[in-house]
Amino acid sequence: MQGIELVKNLAELDRELVKKLEEARQSADRRIARAQEKARRILDEAESQIRQLEEASKVRISEESAKLAGEAQVRAEAEAQRICSEADPNIELAVRFILSEVLP
Repeated sequence: MQGIELVKNLAELDRELVKKLEEARQSADRRIARAQEKARRILDEAESQIRQLEEASKVRISEESAKLAGEAQVRAEAEAQRICSEADPNIELAVRFILSEVLP
């Protein structure tokens, strides 16, 4: 009888162990799923932040390019004005010279 009781106890312990192992496996699966979901959320957030930074960078580059182009335009116009101012007296002198050479 004691042998049967011992076998019954061992069988009960085995069932309890199998049950606890299954519960532990399910708990581990749930933790893994939560960790994977958290990792996906972190990755999605990081990718979103990267896209935002890229957009902000594009806007900043565009604004800076427009500013530099405007400054270059102002400098070019000033240089053109300076060249015209210097050339105007020379044109009049050149016309007088040509006319004096062509007309007696």
